[in-house]
Amino acid sequence: MESSSNTNLVFSPAYNTDLPAYGLDKPFALDRGQLVLAKLGQDLGRKLHYLTPEPLTMGQVRTVHSEKYLQSLGDVATWLAVFELKENDLKKAGATKPITQMIDDFLLKAGGTLLAARLAVKHGLAANLGGGYHHAFPDRGHGFCVINDIAIAIRCLRQENLVGKVMIVDVDFHQGDGTAVTFADDAEVFTLSVHSQEGWPDEKQKSSLDVGILESEKDQYLSRTRAALKQALGAFTPDLVIFVAGSDAYEKDILPGTRYLRLPLAVLKERDEFIIDTFADRKIPLAMVFAGGYGPDVWEVHYNAVKQLLVRSGITFDGVPA
Repeated sequence: MESSSNTNLVFSPAYNTDLPAYGLDKPFALDRGQLVLAKLGQDLGRKLHYLTPEPLTMGQVRTVHSEKYLQSLGDVATWLAVFELKENDLKKAGATKPITQMIDDFLLKAGGTLLAARLAVKHGLAANLGGGYHHAFPDRGHGFCVINDIAIAIRCLRQENLVGKVMIVDVDFHQGDGTAVTFADDAEVFTLSVHSQEGWPDEKQKSSLDVGILESEKDQYLSRTRAALKQALGAFTPDLVIFVAGSDAYEKDILPGTRYLRLPLAVLKERDEFIIDTFADRKIPLAMVFAGGYGPDVWEVHYNAVKQLLVRSGITFDGVPA
């Protein structure tokens, strides 16, 4: 394990959850962080250091989620609902752990988001090479998201008076519905979601600013993302940004439901560089999380985003000073 206090990356090899051990067969790209680190290390000619997070405590989780919901996580039925499965979908023959034990995996990765947010406040830019569970509501899990790490990180930092106003910039293929609902009545948190209008969830929630893009409009994706960010910053000046950098709008994403956008890598590279540069130029702290992305190739999107974040942090690639 590579670790160092002198880094703004957060990761653990344990992020690569052994889904079959829980009886699950889902097309998650759980090794994205590992692949990103390997390629960046290859670019640099050395291993990249990262910090390993501590799992969230249940006290921290309770800053967002109801006690009734958290108690229900001891029931298999709750987990089946979050993963949209029937009980006979669990591959019990090969399972070695009860699915309810997966809470430990979520607590670790969510702890990574909190740590990345703390690092961003301190150093300006940071990334959790995982996390981004933006579909979890205060009273229920949803869309493969059990707890909302983004919302928990914001609540914890605000309780500690480390930040006041926070902006969530969510460009995952799917609307950030859980965070939208969590902060619906909170004027100190601005939720911006740029997403597929035709894609899941069928019932969209109300963010501070929603930009739903139709398949027929995907050639406008970059221009509308830029315009949305300009509009958001015209209305709200944050102390911290949580950048939900989903890769599931990528043309190589394998989830059937993401078929409405399927954007080239160059477009998503430009998207992420624009968002990172926008806040770095303004010296507004930004913490990035990975969020959605499915299949063996989506890590390429995250690689470009993390590389840009490191460049803006002063890391030199290819002999060219940042």
